[in-house]
Amino acid sequence: MSDLAVEVKPKSKITAAEMQRRREAFRQADAHNRIEGQYPSPESGEIFEAFIRGDIERDEILPHLHALHRKL
Repeated sequence: MSDLAVEVKPKSKITAAEMQRRREAFRQADAHNRIEGQYPSPESGEIFEAFIRGDIERDEILPHLHALHRKL
């Protein structure tokens, strides 16, 4: 994540239950997108993993994705 234009700021630690909830939400969204023929890039997966771990907040996902796609 360090090569993205948007800085990752240290966040408070999230619980294991919250991490699992986020992972399941991402899994479901990813499955839906794949049904629609949309596949995430490995780089975007890194952004979603950062959210799942609690390294970035929900409102920071789009700025990270926009920064990524400007680079591609």
